[in-house]
Amino acid sequence: MEILEKIKPQGGLNDKTGIKGVVIAELYDKDGKLKQKQEVHNLVTNVGDQYTAKKVAGASVTAMAGMKLGTATTTASKSGSGSYIGTGSYISGSAKAFDSTYPKQSGTTLNAVEFKRTWAAGEGTSNTINEVAIVNNTTDAGEADASGTFSRAVFASTIPKGADDTLAVTWVVTFTGS
Repeated sequence: MEILEKIKPQGGLNDKTGIKGVVIAELYDKDGKLKQKQEVHNLVTNVGDQYTAKKVAGASVTAMAGMKLGTATTTASKSGSGSYIGTGSYISGSAKAFDSTYPKQSGTTLNAVEFKRTWAAGEGTSNTINEVAIVNNTTDAGEADASGTFSRAVFASTIPKGADDTLAVTWVVTFTGS
């Protein structure tokens, strides 16, 4: 019998362990005035689940390095085309490393990790920003598959980032248990 079978909950015990994420996107004009704010939930991909398990086990993994923006509205999914920003929807120049003090531990119970990326004026400019992803690279290109994507979120409405605008995306990933 495999170890997972041995630790399988018995007698109706339901452990609600999981990873939950909230993405907050804030679009500012050239004067720093808030133009748009959205808060959406993300979906951690199968690759993200595997990445987390490997980190907990102490295995060597390629660290998550930054975020990418895209134009697709495909529903986020654990695998397949909804689990990464593809080459056809990638916004050129949007692959950027996390802001300098991120990621960092967050939350009052210290069970969360906070990621942040700020796209300054001239970076990641597009009138049709619909998606964002946490990725393990900052290659200026879309992904061929989900192998480098920890998590992806689709915004509730399009974010129109002009050349003079700044977009800040704060992503809080919380590890839960019961």
